Amino acid sequence: MHDREQSPPPERKPHGQLKLLAIFAVVLGPIFLAGLMAKLGVGIPDSQTNRSDLIEPAIVIDDWQLALEPVGYGSPWRLVVTATGECGQTCLKLLNEARQINVALGREAGRVEHLVALGEPAPDALRERLDREYPRMQQTELDADAYRRSLTSHPPEWREGAQLWLIDPLGRVVLHQAVDEPGKQLLDDLKHLLKVSKVG
Repeated sequence: MHDREQSPPPERKPHGQLKLLAIFAVVLGPIFLAGLMAKLGVGIPDSQTNRSDLIEPAIVIDDWQLALEPVGYGSPWRLVVTATGECGQTCLKLLNEARQINVALGREAGRVEHLVALGEPAPDALRERLDREYPRMQQTELDADAYRRSLTSHPPEWREGAQLWLIDPLGRVVLHQAVDEPGKQLLDDLKHLLKVSKVG
């Protein structure tokens, strides 16, 4: 009987190893790259989704000793114009801006109120004007000292003069709109919040 000639063992092809390395590269490569970008601070976008100023650190209406009712789930969002003194031309401009933002919300406008909070009692003439021009707007008082204290960690220009804020239904001050910025920025942010919010 003749011994069978044994064929040489087949050459090992490195395809399996290459596939394994490719899988590791696909899975671990982005993680390594992201870690490197975060460590070096390179390639990280500095843009944010909100166009108005996000309030950080957080402020709540109790910090301003602002009496707002109701507060909690199901309560309205509020566009609030504040002024530590009288409501002058800038204040009146922001009140008009707040009303226009509210109207521009269309069918969602019922979920939002606008109000003015003043650090000084409004003179009779101003109160009558506000009642006449803004019949649906609420008017309340603001503790000017508490208001300024709550803003010590924020830009100094927010502490004086008229300002426009967005307060959520839970009583948190969430956004600020600069006087010289277009109101459309706050409108866009508010539309987004109303779309995703379940609290008001």
